[in-house]
Amino acid sequence: MGVLQLEDIKELITLCAANDRLGQEKLYRKFYPALFLLCRKFFPVQEDALEALNDGMLKVFKNIGRYNDDKGEFFNWVYTIVRNTALDKLKVNGWPRHVEVDEIIIPDNDNPLTALESSDIYKLLDVLPPATRAICILFYLEGCQIPEIAAQLELSAGTVKWHLSEVRKRLKPVLLQYYKK
Repeated sequence: MGVLQLEDIKELITLCAANDRLGQEKLYRKFYPALFLLCRKFFPVQEDALEALNDGMLKVFKNIGRYNDDKGEFFNWVYTIVRNTALDKLKVNGWPRHVEVDEIIIPDNDNPLTALESSDIYKLLDVLPPATRAICILFYLEGCQIPEIAAQLELSAGTVKWHLSEVRKRLKPVLLQYYKK
């Protein structure tokens, strides 16, 4: 079955490279569930998540000829483009560029979200401001390191650490209630 799926993906890539609308629709529908959940992590409003997904997929279709299967799986390539498009959309919407903070130490293995159910995580993420939400997702759910997040979002490492501190501060009361259950 895996081989069949790989051949299907290769066929869809060929169709999309030829600007075949039906092929594009099939590819979009095939990846929609996972990519919509990705965008939904960043945007509490469903329409914003859908807009980011659609913008990302448009970039995928425009650049599909550049995909090289020697460098990785196709889905990972698409996922990265859509994730970066969502982050760019957040940046354009004007999150704070720099926050003055003292050095905040954030241990990499201290993930307050590990004990939560996925539906609870999304409810918690909805209460965070966009920049803090994006950094929380990249750090805790995507597994990115602070320097990588800082470079990707064009923020200082101190600003990223401040946002991670904000996550803990804002979610602490809710998490305490969750752990008492």
